[in-house]
This record gives sequence, structure tokens and C-alpha cells, in this order.
Amino acid sequence: MPGEPVNLLAQMGLESLGGWLTNPGLFLAGAAAVSLPIIIHLLNQRRFKIVDWAAMEFLLDADKKNRRRIRLENLILLLLRCLAVLLLAFLFARPFIPTSLTARLINAAQFERIILLDDSLSMQTRLGNESSFEIARKRLLELTQSLAAERVDNTLTVIRASRPEERLFNATHLGTDSVDEINAALDKLEAGDGVAHLDLALQQLDQYLSSQPGNVNRVVYILSDLRQRDWKVGETSAEAPLSVLRELSHKTQGCFLVDAGSPEDRNLTITAIRPEGALVAGVACRFDVSVLNQSGGEAQDIRVKFGAGEAIPLQQDIDRLAAGETKTVPFSFTFSTDDESDAALNKQAIQPRRVKVELSTGKQGEDDRLPADSTAYFPVRLVRGIPALIVDGDPSAAFGKSESFYLRRALTPRGPIPSGVSVDVISENEFEATNLDKYAVIFLCNVYRLGDKTSENVARLENWTKAGGGLVIMPGNQVDETVFNQHFYRDGEGLSPLRLERIEGDETESKWVNIKITDTNHKVFQPLADQNNPLLDNVKTFRWWTGSVKKEQLDGIVAVPARLSDVGDSPAVAEKALGQGRVLTTAIPADADWGNWSSDPSFVLMSQDLVKYMSGDRGDRGLLRVGEPLVQAIDLTQYELDGALTGPRDRQANLQAASPAARQKARKTGKSAKPSLLAENEKPAPPPAPPDQKPESGKQPSLIWEMEYDETDAQGFYQLKLKRRDEGDEYVLFAANVDPTEGDLKRVDETGLKRDLADSNVQLVSADRIASLSGSGSQTEIWWYLLGALMILLCGEQLLAWFFGLGRA
Repeated sequence: MPGEPVNLLAQMGLESLGGWLTNPGLFLAGAAAVSLPIIIHLLNQRRFKIVDWAAMEFLLDADKKNRRRIRLENLILLLLRCLAVLLLAFLFARPFIPTSLTARLINAAQFERIILLDDSLSMQTRLGNESSFEIARKRLLELTQSLAAERVDNTLTVIRASRPEERLFNATHLGTDSVDEINAALDKLEAGDGVAHLDLALQQLDQYLSSQPGNVNRVVYILSDLRQRDWKVGETSAEAPLSVLRELSHKTQGCFLVDAGSPEDRNLTITAIRPEGALVAGVACRFDVSVLNQSGGEAQDIRVKFGAGEAIPLQQDIDRLAAGETKTVPFSFTFSTDDESDAALNKQAIQPRRVKVELSTGKQGEDDRLPADSTAYFPVRLVRGIPALIVDGDPSAAFGKSESFYLRRALTPRGPIPSGVSVDVISENEFEATNLDKYAVIFLCNVYRLGDKTSENVARLENWTKAGGGLVIMPGNQVDETVFNQHFYRDGEGLSPLRLERIEGDETESKWVNIKITDTNHKVFQPLADQNNPLLDNVKTFRWWTGSVKKEQLDGIVAVPARLSDVGDSPAVAEKALGQGRVLTTAIPADADWGNWSSDPSFVLMSQDLVKYMSGDRGDRGLLRVGEPLVQAIDLTQYELDGALTGPRDRQANLQAASPAARQKARKTGKSAKPSLLAENEKPAPPPAPPDQKPESGKQPSLIWEMEYDETDAQGFYQLKLKRRDEGDEYVLFAANVDPTEGDLKRVDETGLKRDLADSNVQLVSADRIASLSGSGSQTEIWWYLLGALMILLCGEQLLAWFFGLGRA
């Protein structure tokens, strides 16, 4: 085409000007405006009509003598005016001194190019066939190629936002001899599954720039998708990313915020997979999957697929999900125990199962731009039954006489269908030697005191509850209210939410009271609260403990979901949260001495639901966020010191347990970020002495050590293989999921961003322009100098015009 060479020349001209002008188009427009003073000058010369007049002959002779001087003066003024217009064009074009020119003038010039690369999960957002990170990486390779071709001493430093403390390159020479090797390493970079620590990365970069000498020109390029979540426009604290960026920009010869993102924010995210209580083998387990629409528009035809091991996946559909809406989809699945892998393990262990949940839509590319957060993982740690412990305060060998007789049979009824509860029964005196950590729920049935060291054992029970245990206290006739209130109630600060006062009722069993459900939404008592439900109609309570709840704690800390129908509406059940666990105290015992509830069918239903409720969320053990350390407690009386870990992306690691003292010391000294990994020259500490062997110091060290692994930067399953001291191996499964907030793809307000960066040395550019920034080295813009020169030029032109005018008067 005839016009193509012209367009090509124009394009080449703009590219060449772009090497030393910020706005070459404005300069070309201003250069064209230089013709204006010339045109005005020519028009002024043709403004007058020449008329011959005899009287003027004498004046013409005098004018011929001064004509050359006047032409010279006019030419000087014309040149000054043209130069003023040209300087004005330069001023608008914002020129800078190119590094190629400075390199020729000063051969010793050095430039460090610092790249801060956002490699967080959000950079995996798909923009057509490429992700934001792939686009940023491609543009970065173009930049390094351009820098390598320059005749200057360039070095390269690359920092990833996910690991700001580690530098991929640290002032590495960048030239034609090294650019291929550097680009090969950059080309292997991938966006991670974690969050971007931009605030921390910018702070460390600011400290680095402050500590470096000023004889090297430093240019910073920050490649980001500019999400609202990361940049926090309007935040004025000194630690805010934009505040730190403004500060560090003044310490550089150039600072560029490169936009590699897209205005498209449509995304669906799995925010949680929550099990309902402990996960029991052979019993139907319920999982609730929460799906969030993080975009600004409605999503339709969403399919949620639930896969458990090799079983056929289950699927639920969501027809519509409004912008910002979350919906929870339930799944029910029964995990069998006839897996071959279970037989190869210790008899007490069950092979963990892997659950994977995935989202898909009818318009996958449109409604879900970030597939990475549309997959979630869950580590199913199965138990043969929810481990429950009953402390029997009134044991008896006679049938139906022991305190735990009815409760034990309610929790583990006979029949072909398993109840999902595993029960151990001990006496008060056996409590001190019992390991509480293996139980999810503990019942204290008519317990007067806990062994010979009641205070110490109550404190141990309190710590267990705060760590997530569920405690049920069912006092009977053996309990002394003074001792109980001293150790368990402690004026409302102890374990029990209920203060015992006295025993009421009719010993002849001719009068009774009933149980009234006051909280019909309570998970345990909801099935019993229906008015048409006759389960509680035949329940009679002849004797009971009257108790009280501290008024300041009522409805805030302590809840009373059930009361008795006596004159004072005495609490039948009181409950309170304690740390991560909860405590529930009843006014009646678990046996049949004070009523007939223990022999009523409703007692079985209530007991089963009570164990599931009190076990809390113990089914969610092993869940991690990407980047969160993996920690596993190891009982050295049962397991060897070493373990082997396998994770996603074929990663493997050998771990070794460390004592609590060694781990605490490592945290304080900061010598190792990975205290569980063995250094090459580090000898492992000897394990503690076995229980049957007294240590030399006379003090038994802790037998519970911990393994830790903090390289969980990829989502997926992490499996830890432990070797038992008796026989066989045991596996512990973990799952790392992405942070749901990383799926919020809403863009930063560009107007607010520019406003916050108005007083800085930061330039906001698109990723397509990054290659043209290669000439930006010591590119201190010279528009201040041009402005001064323009003012001097205009003043000089006015003075010369006035002076020349005086000579012509």
C-alpha cells in the first residue's frame, strides 16, 4: 500500500524519540508550532501597501543605511520566539537524558535495575489464553533484552513479592553475554498459590535503597496486577504500600509501577470445606462446601463436584449466584474401612482419605477468571469412633447400678449399625494417669473429686478443654456442692457454667418435674423441641440439683438451653465456651436414680447428638492455608524421631522432631526458619529416656516433640509418614488451601492511585510499554531546567525587543 512506508517511517520516528522523551507526540506537535512565529512575521511584512511619495525620498536614503541592522534585529527576535515555542514543546514532552548519551560521556556509569515481581495467586488470572503473570514475564524478558543491548554497565536484581527476603538475582551483571542465562531463569518463574507480601517487600526494598551508596543509578520496576486488596488507596499509615512506594521513589533515578492486570474481575471461589463433627469410618459424614461469587455480576450454572478418593464424584448445582453472594452446598459421604491400605497400617490407625472439591460453570472462561481458587482440598482423618471418655464416680459391678451404665449403652448401642462413638470408662482414681489428648469428649459422671490431686487434675482438664475438648459434667448424689464450686465453678471463672446449690425433689418419687427446651435452635435439643414430638412427654425427674448462673454471664458467656418445670425454673442444662472448647453441665445425673430419662429412647438420641456437638470441629484437623507451617506433635514413646514428607509438585523432605525447648530457642534466636529440617552439619538431639528409665537428672523430660515444615507454598495434599516403635508405618495427612481473599480481583481506583502518587517519582505505565523503559536509567527529567530556560528566554526576548525599539525611535 502507498501509505504503509509513510506510516512505518512515522512509527520509527516516534520510537526513536521515545528513547529520550516521555511524550514524543506532544513534542512533534510543538515542533510544528515553531512555524507560527515565522508565519506571523511574514504576514506582518505584507500588511502595508507601498506608495511612492516624493517627500519620502530623503527618508529612504537614511533608511537604507539602517536596513541591515533592523533585519538582523528582527531575525534575532524571530529566532528567540521560535526557540521559545520549541522549549515549550520540550517542556510538555518531558524529556530526559538517555543512558546511551550519558554512557558515551561517562564510561563509568553504573545502573542497577531492580525488579519487584508480584507472583501471588491473583497473577494466575486468565486474560484470554494467557495469565497476568505470563504477560508480566514476557514483558520482563523484553525489558532485560533491551537493557542488555545498551552500552552501559547494567546489573539486575529480581525480588518476588511472595518471598521478599530471597532475591532471585542480586546485582547480577546484565549484558549480551549473560542475558540468555538470565532470561532462561526468568522464563521458569511461575505464579505461586500464596498471597503477595507487597507491604513487606516494599519496606525491605526501601531499607535496601537507603543502605546503598549513591554512586550507582538505581531504577525500580514493580510489576503488579494492581488489585484493590494489595494497594489500599487512601491509607495514610507509614507502613501502607503506597506510602512506602512514595518514600522509596525519591531514592531512585526512576520508579515505574507496571500494570500487568485486567479490569475483568469475574471469579468464583471455594471459601471453605467444613465437616460436621468428627469423621467416623462407616458412618455418614456431612461436608458443607461454601462457594463465593467475588465478581461484580451474577454467575449462573455452577457445578460443584465432590470427589473422595477413587469413588465416583458427587455433584451439586447452583443455578444462580449473585454478586458478592455465598452459598453453602451440603454433601454426605460414608468412608469405608475395608481399604487394603488400612490393613497395612497399625490396627488402631485408619489410612487418611483425600477429598477434592472443584467448581465449573457453563461459561467457564467468563464467570471464573481464576481457576486456581476453584479447587479445594480436605484431609479426611478418619477415626473408628468419636473417642469419648467416661469418668465414673460411682462404679458398680451390679447390672444397671454403675453411674456410667446407661450412658455407655446410649453411646454405643448394640446392633449392626455403628454409632460412630468409641467409649472408654475409668474411675476417678485412674484419671491422673490417663492421656486426655486422644479424647474428643469427656463425661464426668457423679464425680466427687479427681484423684488425690484434684486441683492439678482440674487444671489439666481445663487446659484440655481450652485446646478444643468438649466436657460434660453430670453431677449426682456423691457430689459435694462446696467442693464442686471450689474446684469446678470458682465464682464463674472455672470449668462449670453452673453453680450447684442444693438437691431438691421428692425421694418418694410421687412428684416430679419435666424438662423444658428453651433454645429450640440448639443442635442437641432441637430434635426434642418440637411441640408435636412426644419424646420428652414421658420423661420424669424426681430429684435434681438446683443451680444458678452468674447474671453477668447469662446470655453472653453462659447459655441455658433447657430448664426444669419446678417453681424456680431451675436450669436443667447450662453451657459455656472455654477457649477452643466448650463445657456443658446438667442438673441431673446419667443414671436412673433420680429419674427415668436414662431409660427413655430420647436419652439415646440426645446422647448421640451431644457427643457430636461437644466434639466440635475436630474433623477439620490438618487444614492449612498456603504458606502456613505444618506442625505435627510426636509422642516418642510410640513413634521414631524421623519422618518423611511428600507434597504437591513432587516435593519430598525428611523431617526430624525437635524438643519444645529447642523449638522455642530457635524461634527466639531466629537462627532457623525451618527448625524441623536437619542441617548437613547438625547432629540430632538424643530422644528422651523411655518411661521405664529414669534420666540422670532425676526429672523426666517431655515425651511430646514436634515436627515442622514451612515450605507449604503450593496448594494440595502433604502426607507425613511416621514409623511406629512397635510395628508398621502410620500416615498423617494435611491439606493446604489458598487464601480466599486472593480471589478478590477488584482493581484499584486508578484516579485515587494517581492522586496518592502525585508527589512522588513514580510513573504508572502499562505492561506493553515496559520495553521502552530500558532507556530510563539516570533519566532525571530536565523539565525544571527547561522551564527556567524558557522564562529567561522570554524575559530576554522582551528586553531585546524594548531595546531594539528604542534604537528605532
